[in-house]
Amino acid sequence: MKTSFTFPVFAWLQRFTAHGTLWVMSFALFALGTLCSPSVAMAVDSSGNWNLEDGSGHRLGAVLYERSNIDPSAGLRLKLTAESDGLKLDHARPLMLSDGRGQDWSLANRSGELMASNDGAIPVASSQYDASCLNPTPSDGVPMEMTVVSSAGDLSFALSPGQVQTLHSLTDACVN
Repeated sequence: MKTSFTFPVFAWLQRFTAHGTLWVMSFALFALGTLCSPSVAMAVDSSGNWNLEDGSGHRLGAVLYERSNIDPSAGLRLKLTAESDGLKLDHARPLMLSDGRGQDWSLANRSGELMASNDGAIPVASSQYDASCLNPTPSDGVPMEMTVVSSAGDLSFALSPGQVQTLHSLTDACVN
């Protein structure tokens, strides 16, 4: 009885190894495990793709990215997109950052760089800011708050430690 069970298992394994399928399956499982691990998910969150919520139901998506070097206004940008229905972001006033130690930063509004629609209007749910080299460098590990001007008034978002670390690291890289 035992040989009849183990023989088909070994025969199945031999067929897979003969065709190299075992290597493909092993690689696929390894890749799937790597991509779905919590450390990768946390790295994506702290790398510059953020979801922000102010506690009053207002939600923003945020992306940190580098503008092209061929553009005269190259540099790091923070693009915000309203994810709450009807929320419009300001295209003129700066974004404010502040930490728990009384330090404030003003990020210039660069919404004019956003791609306009066919009628020439900038998307009302998006805004963009110059996030290049905050001076002085934000202290690592100190809570930070972001204030965004919108159609609902000034919205305040507490940044997570990973988001603060990202701002600290990017600014620290500018200085060095």
